[in-house]
Amino acid sequence: MGSRAVRSLALVALGHLAVELCSDFLPVMYPLLMANLGLAYTQIGVIALVASVGTSLAQPLFGYVSDRWSPHRLSALSVLWIGLLMGAVGLAKSYSWLLLLVGFGTLGSAAFHPPAATIAAASGGTKRGTAVSVFSVGGSMGAALSPLWITGVMRWLGTRGTLMLVPVGVLVGALLYRWLGLGIGERARPKVRPARPENKALAGIILLVLAVMSLAWFLVTLRTYLPIWVLNQGQSAQAGARLLSVLLASMGVGSLFGGALSDRLGRWQVFALCLGLLSPVLLLFLGATGILQAALVAMVGVLVGATFPLSIVMAQEAWPSGVGIASGLVMGLGWVPGGIGASVTGMIADRLSLHTGLSLLVVPAALGTACVLCYALAQRLPLRHDRHAMSEEVNVRPS
Repeated sequence: MGSRAVRSLALVALGHLAVELCSDFLPVMYPLLMANLGLAYTQIGVIALVASVGTSLAQPLFGYVSDRWSPHRLSALSVLWIGLLMGAVGLAKSYSWLLLLVGFGTLGSAAFHPPAATIAAASGGTKRGTAVSVFSVGGSMGAALSPLWITGVMRWLGTRGTLMLVPVGVLVGALLYRWLGLGIGERARPKVRPARPENKALAGIILLVLAVMSLAWFLVTLRTYLPIWVLNQGQSAQAGARLLSVLLASMGVGSLFGGALSDRLGRWQVFALCLGLLSPVLLLFLGATGILQAALVAMVGVLVGATFPLSIVMAQEAWPSGVGIASGLVMGLGWVPGGIGASVTGMIADRLSLHTGLSLLVVPAALGTACVLCYALAQRLPLRHDRHAMSEEVNVRPS
């Protein structure tokens, strides 16, 4: 990669870090919100659902906008938006205001991901998996830092500590607006209007979205209730925050290696292996304690994180003339069931136990594995897609 491509990749990775830093702190606030606002498990699940829908459902629309407008401007403005609104979450005095702030604030995440993923993939040239891995690592780092940072500032400022996110959104958004357009960002749009993908590509995208839906059900539910589950095990809130940070940080490690491995071993092979291992590792984690517990949750994070760049690159390669829409579908529509899954698990926890609800996450993990294997079978049909054709379809000339 040339210097401009490297700069563009570094900037969108930084933006990804800021976006996740401003949104992934909610789980560590849930125990405090349950105490202060008198919320039940089901209401916590609804908050998670609103956050998931706000983050995910609008992404295909923003991907469509990205394919026609300026990816770098959309990326910059979305970072500013999420910093301002999610920074005000700690000021909410009622359940209704909390839902409004979370719902509108997380739209910034929806607006950021499709254009930023397009820029990241275009920066990588023929090593798209590696480039999107770097982009994903930025987000995983932000997600890992978010609960630790917010927990720390809440010790001094209480829930108003979320206001510390406002300068992050302003500064990083301004940086992206000023410098990202000077690199590859303005040239990351397709040369042609997005066309409807061929039948084989459409089938592949549908299967990818279904696989990501299963993964979202698994991850959003685990991330939402992990701190509460730790409290139920007799540990402290700080222990829950640390374990959540281990999960999120290890996702960054998985993201770093997942794309690079797929450049060498194949996209679907790595994807299927990671999803297939999730169920046994999860069950071992739920029965473990101490250091082994932390090691197993880290393994879950690595397996989940490794799939992030794979789904993005596979979708973009399947639909090279509509990279923004393809990215928005797998990163947006694919993550909508995450909040639904968290709500279902909340209802199971209210009626049975939280441990039982988390144990049932083996079901979406198995469904995701089946979808990836079906995707692999579909790729054996004629008209096999050339993954390097993506570099020719996008007007990218990194220097």
